[in-house]
Formats: sequence, structure tokens, C-alpha cells
Amino acid sequence: MSSDNLLLGGFQDFLPERMLPRNALIATARSCFERFGFLAQDTPCVERAELLLGRYGEGEKLIYSFRDRGARLVSLRYDLTVPLSRIIKMYADKISFPYRRYQVGMVWRADRPGKGRYREFMQMDADIIDDDSVLADVEILLLANYLMESLGAQAVVRFNCRQILDALVEVCGLSGAEGVNLMRIIDKFDKVGKSGVLAELNEAGFAGNVIKQVDAYLKIGGTNGEVLSGLADLLNGASMFQSGFERLCVIIDAIKQFDDRIANLKIDPTIARGLDYYTGVIFETALFANPDFGSVCSGGRYDRLIEHPDGRMLPSIGLSVGIDRLFSAMESINKAPSIKTTTQVFIVSFDDGAIAEYLKLADELRRAAVTVEIFSRSIKVAKQMKVANSRNVPLVLLVGSDEMSRSQVVLKDMRTGVQKVVARSEIVSAVLQALDTK
Repeated sequence: MSSDNLLLGGFQDFLPERMLPRNALIATARSCFERFGFLAQDTPCVERAELLLGRYGEGEKLIYSFRDRGARLVSLRYDLTVPLSRIIKMYADKISFPYRRYQVGMVWRADRPGKGRYREFMQMDADIIDDDSVLADVEILLLANYLMESLGAQAVVRFNCRQILDALVEVCGLSGAEGVNLMRIIDKFDKVGKSGVLAELNEAGFAGNVIKQVDAYLKIGGTNGEVLSGLADLLNGASMFQSGFERLCVIIDAIKQFDDRIANLKIDPTIARGLDYYTGVIFETALFANPDFGSVCSGGRYDRLIEHPDGRMLPSIGLSVGIDRLFSAMESINKAPSIKTTTQVFIVSFDDGAIAEYLKLADELRRAAVTVEIFSRSIKVAKQMKVANSRNVPLVLLVGSDEMSRSQVVLKDMRTGVQKVVARSEIVSAVLQALDTK
């Protein structure tokens, strides 16, 4: 087998040059979630198959299932939401509600690989369980926007409400499977445009008055205020309309104070994701610089998915980030974190007889929370300096026999090219000062 074919399709290797910036992205996302008061949670990557099967509709065929050594049918987790529902059932008496949790973990789907689509990928979810307030909706939308801002990526968070779509179905005089099919076709708007949606409705046999209503619906646009006005004009007579409309109005009113962010939070009537389980606000997030990449952060309200042990359904809302999809999208617009090393200090090795001194110096710096690499190969100093420079290490320490005899260290700042001689007893404070000034 060729070495080029050793890796399974849809899976990825991460060498340090990609792993380091990917880790930085994950760290930023963790920080964002925690700033919004979400607490970390984790679950096993393998679950009992009966927990997952029957929960994902068409997606069930993408679940990796197998028999373990005890002949039990088990499955690799497909997402982080179903394991969350198990957590609630098992530990409800230990959880304080509303429960704000986030989780980072690998998930597996036997999907067809494509641009930004993998069979194994890292997912990061944040959810608020047992909270039906508009405030929870706003917090999740703001979190999606805050995450993009923190990553240095300009993005638009487009959101809608399922009741708006239900009202359109009602105005069109549809129900049941026909109504669901209508919404599924509208959800293709990003890929095929208005003409494509209308053409597919025609091909599917929808009546002319339905196509006319959808045409009017898809023309609604402009500012958030103009969208609300257009929706009211078209759908105000539907019984399902008012509750969704009022929720959108409260959300818009709540975010008006964020003048610099309101442009990134847009009502979009074409968003129709998750028809099987979303019940209220739904949203998708796309990068301004590469909208063709699709949504990199999405979610919504699901009030009939998480069940308390006492039988109550817990109203909930959350978001999900496909870390590897987001990372690929960030790479495509040159916005991925630029990190070649986590090493802050590189100690050049002159002589095997000085190993004890190098180790002592490194230990002192590490205990001061400085990351240190001692170069262990016996090669020329110039080549070692070239290695340090190629890895973007900011500081290099040179301790040859002359420096050791004088109890000195040469500290070179690779960022500026400036080097100075420092007393051995002062090297830790000198390194900390040099790192703090950049």
C-alpha cells in the first residue's frame, strides 16, 4: 500500500504546524463559553446503541455501530446533544437548573467527505437547559457572535423562528408532510436562490397560490425592522405567527444596545434548519469572507428533546460549532491563529559536559511558568539558531564555557535581533521581562 493511502478518507492527521493553531482556536472558544457562564462537561465517546439509534432520522445511517467484546451493540457518538440528554436523565438531582453546560469532544459520522466535512471531527456545544426565556435566546445568539469576534473573523449570525415558518405553511393552506416539504425546499435557498426554490416547488407539484406566497416571503429583506414589517404584512393572519413574531421583536429590541454588533445579527426568513427537533429560534453563522463554506456555528431552541426523569420536557436552546469545519474555514481566509511553537525559550547546547547546567537553567525557568526547549543534538550553534528562528521561538539562551566561568548567560531576542549578557542569578527575571515587553 502506498504511503499516500494509509490514512482513511474523511479522517485527518494534525502535525504541530496545524495542531498548534487548532488548539489556540479551541482555547479561545473555551474562554468565550466560560465568559458566558457555561460549565465544562464531558461524556464517553462510545454509548449504548439504543441511546442513539432512532434519534436522528435520516442521519441514523451515518452512525458507526459495532459489537464490543461483550457482544453489546454500541455506537460512536454522532453528536453531543443526545449524550447531554442522558446526562440529564442520570444526574438531574445533582444539577442546578437552568443548566448552562458546554462540551468539547470528537464525534463520528460515516458521511461522504467534502470541503470542511469529515468522518471524525471535533464538536463544541453550549446549551442552556430548562430555560424558555427570550434572554436565553439572546445569550446564545450573542455568544455565537462573540465567538466569531474573538477569533478575529467577521461573520453574520442569521436567525429565524420556527413559528414564522409554521405561519407561512398555514397561510399557504398546507399541513403535515406537505408543510414539512415546503420548509425543506425553502431551506435550500442559500444553495439554489429564489428562482431555484420556486422551480423546485413547481416540480414538486405545489399549487400556484403556494408558489406566489413563497415568492412574496422570499422577497422580504432589508434591515431587521424592515424584515419584521414585511413578515407582519404577509403572515399576520396566521394563528402561529404572533408568538414567533413577538419573540423576534423582543430579541431585536434587546440587541439594539449593541450598536457595533447589530449588523452581524440578522433576521433571515429563509433559515429553516432542524425541522425534526427545533421549536423556536434557529440560526446559522457564516463568514463574510467565505460564505460559500456554509455555516460554521449553528443551533436553536429545542423544547421537546431533553426530558427530566419526572417526565417533564425541559425547554432548551444551544449552539454547536464544528471545530474542524471552522478551522478549515478560518484557514481558507488566512484567519487561523498563526502559531509555530509554544516554546518561549530555546537553550543552545554547546557541550555535553554542560548538560547539568542546561537542565538546572531550564528547571528554574519552567518553575516560573516559562516554556523551555533544550536542543539536544550536537550540531553547530549557527544551525541551532536557525532551528530556533524557523520555529519562531522568541528568546534564545547561550551558555558556553566562557559564560559559565563568568556566571553569565547570553540572552538573544530573536524578534529584534538584540542580545545582551545577563548575570546567571538574574536570568529568570530578565526572561520574564523580555517576554512581558512583547
